[in-house]
Amino acid sequence: MKIFGRTQNEDAELELLTETTLLAEPEALRELASFLYRCADAIEDEGEEWEQDAFDSNESVCPQVVVFNPYIVDD
Repeated sequence: MKIFGRTQNEDAELELLTETTLLAEPEALRELASFLYRCADAIEDEGEEWEQDAFDSNESVCPQVVVFNPYIVDD
């Protein structure tokens, strides 16, 4: 697994992260966990046909979480 991220600066480059810290209420963590499970199921079900999905939180301020299919990304 690789985790990438950007700063709030719109011009920021995508960087490989060595650590991720989540500051979230239990409900938000459950929403994120559910999203990740759905992505995992979709990748298994659709294989290379599934490309990516973005997490849509009910919170007013939330960073975007995007999951890419590892089977279609070249290293």
